[in-house]
Amino acid sequence: MSVIEHHNNVAFDLEWNIPNTRYRAEKNGTRLSGEIIQFGAVKFDENLETVDTYMQMVRPAYYHKMNKEVEELTEITSEDAHAGIPFQQAVQEFLDWCGEDCWFFSWSDNDIIRLEENMQFYGMEIDDLPACYDMQLMFDDQVTMEDRDFALSYAIWKMGIKPARAHDALNDALNTLEVMRHLSFEEDLEEYAL
Repeated sequence: MSVIEHHNNVAFDLEWNIPNTRYRAEKNGTRLSGEIIQFGAVKFDENLETVDTYMQMVRPAYYHKMNKEVEELTEITSEDAHAGIPFQQAVQEFLDWCGEDCWFFSWSDNDIIRLEENMQFYGMEIDDLPACYDMQLMFDDQVTMEDRDFALSYAIWKMGIKPARAHDALNDALNTLEVMRHLSFEEDLEEYAL
């Protein structure tokens, strides 16, 4: 029996902008190292089959001009980001879409750290966020066994997967789920908890 049975399972990915200067906005005792500009997620069942997808642009409130490197990587322009909705609305809509009894799955700890940081920056409660599991770590344990952090693009290549376009939040979430389909979920996930 799979350990992911009887949950709303969500593979998610975030894109965020960083400032073009050394300046970092600070509020509620939190320094905003990266401002979330895009949510992407795929909801899947215990058979790792896609149930639904989600994508939302988030309007920046602090880092208005896209960092050149971020724009080149994500192909998200300042205009794209500014067409989004405010962060508090976006995160609430995202969590509502995830539903009750949800588990998060992400590639590394970067996305959950950034989500918590952004929520704390806006004074939002993070204690009720779903449990989150690191698929990068599971990939290393089950496939490479090199005790290294591999990029999602490497995992896709290693598994011979035809990728969705990378560095778009939804496509990276879909790519994460595709890698997960090559992993075993028969064991306890606690060692991958973030």
